[in-house]
Amino acid sequence: MRVLDTWTCQFVEVDPEKTRFAILSHHWREREQTYDELKIVQARYEGPSRTGYTSRPSSPSFRSHSNPMRTDGTIWNDDELSRKIREACRVAREAGYRYLWIDSCCIDKTSSSELSQSINSRWQWYGRAQVCFAHLADVPSNDDPHMAESAFRESPWFTRGWTLQELIAPSNMTFLSDDWNAIGTKVTLIIPIEEVTGIPAEALLHTKSLDDYSVAQRLSWAATRETTRVEDQAYSLLGIFDINMPTLYGEGERAFRRLQEEISTAVGEEYSLKCYRYGGLLFAKSIGEFGTDSKDIAVVSPAILRRFGRSDLLSTEYTPTPQGIRTRLPVLPLSRLFPQVEITFPPDLPESQWYVAILGCEHKHRPGCLLGRVCYAPPSDAGIEVLRPGLVEISPIPSRGDRWPNLFPLSPATIDRCRDDIQIKTLHKTYNLVLPMATRDALRAQGYTAQLRGPDEGHPTTQWLTLSNDDHMITVEYGHTLNNDGWQRLRIEADVTMSRRALDSAEQVEAHPSSVRWGDSRRFSWSSSLATEEVSFTLAGKKLILKLGLDWAAASHYFPRVDIVEVVKIVEVEEATPAVLLEWEAEEDRRYFRDQRRGKRARRRARAVETSVIMALGSDDNAHPDVPDSNGISGQPEAHGRETNGLGQDGVDYADGGGEGAALR
Repeated sequence: MRVLDTWTCQFVEVDPEKTRFAILSHHWREREQTYDELKIVQARYEGPSRTGYTSRPSSPSFRSHSNPMRTDGTIWNDDELSRKIREACRVAREAGYRYLWIDSCCIDKTSSSELSQSINSRWQWYGRAQVCFAHLADVPSNDDPHMAESAFRESPWFTRGWTLQELIAPSNMTFLSDDWNAIGTKVTLIIPIEEVTGIPAEALLHTKSLDDYSVAQRLSWAATRETTRVEDQAYSLLGIFDINMPTLYGEGERAFRRLQEEISTAVGEEYSLKCYRYGGLLFAKSIGEFGTDSKDIAVVSPAILRRFGRSDLLSTEYTPTPQGIRTRLPVLPLSRLFPQVEITFPPDLPESQWYVAILGCEHKHRPGCLLGRVCYAPPSDAGIEVLRPGLVEISPIPSRGDRWPNLFPLSPATIDRCRDDIQIKTLHKTYNLVLPMATRDALRAQGYTAQLRGPDEGHPTTQWLTLSNDDHMITVEYGHTLNNDGWQRLRIEADVTMSRRALDSAEQVEAHPSSVRWGDSRRFSWSSSLATEEVSFTLAGKKLILKLGLDWAAASHYFPRVDIVEVVKIVEVEEATPAVLLEWEAEEDRRYFRDQRRGKRARRRARAVETSVIMALGSDDNAHPDVPDSNGISGQPEAHGRETNGLGQDGVDYADGGGEGAALR
């Protein structure tokens, strides 16, 4: 864990389990000093003589503004040091804390691995801190938080997504005004905090475990909060549900779906069948869908469930598989719930496909009654039931409740009446592809814009990836099937097409092959990576190769591997352009002159050896035909010396190298 030394304002690595430290919670401004920017300031004050304080602060007092003895020219006087960092360190230092963590500057956000680790560790860090200082920059020090229209109650700090876990996790929390003076603590201000946030005091003060609150209740606490990035709606809730999952900025709303799947697996509560409309997905699209009466839904203990006399009401199960979340839960045919009530079903979804899923929770206005969620399971060619939420119209309009209900209270008497009709269904939530930002960036660097869409209501097992540039568009249609023959065999197929843009029409380009397939089974364990397959396209004078693969990302999610290799030129005479023909002619000329030079050099060497041997026969017996004479000039006849001036008999200058590959002048 990287923290700030409040004496020196330098970064220090510490073990959060063995170190006393303070932590800051704040509403981010549009411009915050980052890790890299602070490092530049720190570099000017490295070394013991420039740390800022010559001795440990004595008798620190939170309300005291007196500073320990300074040295001149310290980092604390640097105009480029953020005022927020300077004041936060001062407050922590005066409260007796040597180390302080501030999320805006203590995380190197250029490192995706460090950012992901920090996001997954935030809950533990805020919980382990000896004190959390919450700076409310818009609340004056003379404000009375208990007043109905106080600045404290209206502070944007209570509307931000990340500050939810920063409010709940710490045991010791002190609120600071705009001038960094103490307003009060979480204990002394518990009444206005509870009224503003809607979070029970027992959860805020840790007198009741978060596990005692239903998933719907916990999600309702965040329903009206905002985050700058849509993915942070999910990432800011990881600690509240004790979930650890990789962060993938760029995945958009799929982050919240992944969070719900992780919660389903970890918690085993079918909260996700709450607050949807017909045609929606099994999991909520955004946190805002839990903003109605979700806070009034509470978990029912197993002891209460046993009073209903059906042990299988406890049979809810969530198992992650590569193709999706496999769910086992008790359901009741909807027609058996209201045998004498006229119910209108959609024409394409007959009565036999509609159920009420029996949930292990109750509404505070109907205590003692389990909640039943309206849902349907459309038929599947693969024989796998995919559960989807829905709603029905009831006529006549009931005296209490909604004409278009999606939740029903199920009393013990109702469950007893329908006891023999309750079934345990095994259903699936289909898998999704997630295109990481790194893959998008890599494709963008090659000139391609990548877009991933689906699945949708009409195509629950299909997604489409499009790769487009100025010349053409490649479409990859992914589809999957799962056969439950005892081994759970997964099959994924990708159909690939290309169309070229033209002035008046789109030209289709044939793919070789037109589709690729992957297969996996759970005989021993699912594969973490599926093989890379290649699809090629032949364009005018070039060949394009598309490489596709799949990597398992998380429960029911895959990362598609996508790579477009560099273009390979294809030499085809019938498709040669004038520019290509000129290049061929130039290459032929170069090849001709190289052959000419090689022949002449070979003839010269042959004549030189022959002449040297003849001359040696009539000279001193000690002479050697290959040894130069005393003036360093080879013993060749002067008659051949005319070719050593760099010009051959054809008038071409070979002086620059004269050998293979020499350039023509």
